[in-house]
Amino acid sequence: MSSPRIRIISFIVSSVLVLGACGSSSEPDSAGVLQYVGRIPGVQADGSGVIVGGVRAELPILDGEMLGPRASGNRLLVIGDSIFESTSRRYGGDMCTALVPLGWRVAVEAKSGELVGFGRTVIRERINEGWDAAVVFLGTNFGGDQVNYERDLTRIVDALAPRPTLLLTATLFRDSMKLVNESIRRVASLYPNVSVLDWGTASLQEGILNRDKIHPTDAGRKVLVASVAAALGNAPKTPGSCLVSMSDLPLDEDNGATSTTVDDSNGTSPTTTVPAQSTTTVAPSSPSGQ
Repeated sequence: MSSPRIRIISFIVSSVLVLGACGSSSEPDSAGVLQYVGRIPGVQADGSGVIVGGVRAELPILDGEMLGPRASGNRLLVIGDSIFESTSRRYGGDMCTALVPLGWRVAVEAKSGELVGFGRTVIRERINEGWDAAVVFLGTNFGGDQVNYERDLTRIVDALAPRPTLLLTATLFRDSMKLVNESIRRVASLYPNVSVLDWGTASLQEGILNRDKIHPTDAGRKVLVASVAAALGNAPKTPGSCLVSMSDLPLDEDNGATSTTVDDSNGTSPTTTVPAQSTTTVAPSSPSGQ
């Protein structure tokens, strides 16, 4: 793996684990970032991989081009099931923590237990909000019908085109996941704007997944968002921010939480105020279900 990719990954993992610890470092794609990694507690760059919380992991292979250089703006739509939900604001915000420093304005639309059709719902509700790029990770909850899965995924990708789009392969926790990943690669091959991140293979490394062999550990979740960040690279403009998701208001209202300001505008300043999660609520390492 090339040194620019390693530099981006090292920056992202360090920003996820120690906010503000690398404030004096240079930009993620500059030649000097690696010299700062060893100074950050708990984070090391190691050859073509990283060490996070004592877990060493090789980063997934990216089949295709990085999204950042191809995007026309910095609004990013992230769609997924419980695996991505565990990276959302409601569960600690690892995705935003990783991507906002790179200039991305991120909305994570992810929900536990959802099949690929959930992506079509998100597209229907939010496609006209000026997105510049997208990340889609749907397939862990496979309904067993490869034809239907591939049809729905194709419709999602087609609706997102020509925006740069990243698809993630599913963890191979059962044989049917091979069908899912076949479809992901087949759909991606039809669209020049689509790249594929092989999370399915990378997630099999020791220490990345929980005992259910599906959901990431704390370290695995940080490797996941670092991998996405490396596949995206720098957004074409700044600043980045964490955008409101469709499920934020219902979830937070149910929790009876207080308010916080979150960016949901098409400009560069936060303009929308939504309830935030109560500080007394302890979020699990991943949501229940898939």
